[in-house]
Amino acid sequence: MVIQAYKDGLAGLRAANPDVRLRVGRDPTAPDEPVLFVEYPAPTADPAGRDVHCEAEQHDWTGGRAISFHVKPAQPMRFSVSFLDRNRVAYTAWTELKGGVWQLVRIPFDEIRPNPYFQPPDAKTGASIDVSAVKSIAFAPHDQTAGHMAIGRIVVSR
Repeated sequence: MVIQAYKDGLAGLRAANPDVRLRVGRDPTAPDEPVLFVEYPAPTADPAGRDVHCEAEQHDWTGGRAISFHVKPAQPMRFSVSFLDRNRVAYTAWTELKGGVWQLVRIPFDEIRPNPYFQPPDAKTGASIDVSAVKSIAFAPHDQTAGHMAIGRIVVSR
């Protein structure tokens, strides 16, 4: 099940910061499908200043067990993926990425945890994760420099 495939270009995509540049195109080293190219600035005092938000094409993720996508960052980095579940609880996973190569990131729903640094005021914390109504997904680099990356389609997988 596809969460975001960039088939409509930048529709449904936005960056938290105007200095984050987004572009949809093709990468000759990736499968013949659109990829999202992200150029991001060095970190600022805003912890969400390099977040990229992707509207989900499908909101009910209960048919899957994990979020999966391929990513190719220019340099090694720590990388986060977040979403709000039906209870408006913010879930976040962090992963270490290698630089310069395409790699698969797979985040099982049973391993992702509520974000310990941020929860919306209306979050129903303490409830079990409920992926039956997820409107968007966000990701961000957590390195200490400016850089760029490419991300393939984001899917819910079994």
